[in-house]
Amino acid sequence: MKKHILSVAVLALAVALTTFSSCRKPKAEDNTPAKEGLYLGIVGFNSELYTMPLGLLNQDTKHNFENFVDGLSMQNGTILYHAVNTGLNSLAAAKIPENLINVSVVTFTDGLDQGSYVLSDSYSSGSEYLAAVNSRINNELVGGTNISAYSIGVRGSDVSDIEGFRNNLKKLSSDPTNNVFEVSNMSEASEQFAQIAQKLYNQSTFYNVTLKLPAQEPNTKIRFTFDNVTDVNESQCYIEGTYIRNGGKGQLTDIQYVGLECMSGIAVTASTEGIFDLFSFQNLTDQNGAQISTDYVKQWNWLESTSQWQYNSEFTPSGNTQVVNEYKSAMIMLVLDCSSSLGSDFVNMKTAANGFIETLSGNYNGR
Repeated sequence: MKKHILSVAVLALAVALTTFSSCRKPKAEDNTPAKEGLYLGIVGFNSELYTMPLGLLNQDTKHNFENFVDGLSMQNGTILYHAVNTGLNSLAAAKIPENLINVSVVTFTDGLDQGSYVLSDSYSSGSEYLAAVNSRINNELVGGTNISAYSIGVRGSDVSDIEGFRNNLKKLSSDPTNNVFEVSNMSEASEQFAQIAQKLYNQSTFYNVTLKLPAQEPNTKIRFTFDNVTDVNESQCYIEGTYIRNGGKGQLTDIQYVGLECMSGIAVTASTEGIFDLFSFQNLTDQNGAQISTDYVKQWNWLESTSQWQYNSEFTPSGNTQVVNEYKSAMIMLVLDCSSSLGSDFVNMKTAANGFIETLSGNYNGR
């Protein structure tokens, strides 16, 4: 009888626990955005994958990424497509910062893929796997942002299928014309790593330039030159627009950017400080995306009566300009070939990759 009573009690407890469990609310999904900043992840590959998850990169954390690269080792095998696909999976699964503006994959390889397709049940050949990865690069969005993919290739001496090698580089890029870099040695590859790192930084950093001047007469044509000219007509780097009053505020309209790139468009409305108008130009850079110097800014007014530009001597770079760097968030995957065919170049590849990390971490100091 006691055994029967005990069995009934155990059954009742099991039912109660099951009922309690089924009544519990599922854990709420965490939809909070990731912290703003630059995120880096690394995938090394040969016959295996070596992964470092996406994490914030800055001066305080760079040694973690550099130590990971230093710890990579060579062995046979080149699961190139699988490595890039793994990097894409990491980007797709990551929490997204609110101000994300750049998502990139940078791939380095010296050879052809070997056996990636056997690691997936979805593909029956390497060409199918490559086509699928290419489709992801060109069609998927991460946090609503397109993927920019770059490929750097140093063709190894054991690569006889040159067209296949070049096709890989093209298919693993988002822009076969501008984002593919086939180089002849690791010295050239290192230069490409550095240039891509700087480009990615430029894309993620806004140089906001504010120019201050007293309220002008309506319909006055104004020019700001940036290239330290004494003759306004010799300037190759300037902003020009027509000053009007709109809603009690100064505004530059019909703006032209010569030798410059800017996200503010053809009309900019000023904020005011007494009689002064402050015109802010968002992400004002040179045509290569680099920060524009304000050390030599000059301001000129077009005089209809003389049909000439008049230099404003009261406008000075120190007193009338301000530059504020606004950092946007970026997510970057670095995919590195660790196959034994690299030989002595493997050490040089690590140096180039760590230079890439150093460039990005220095620019994002403290973030």
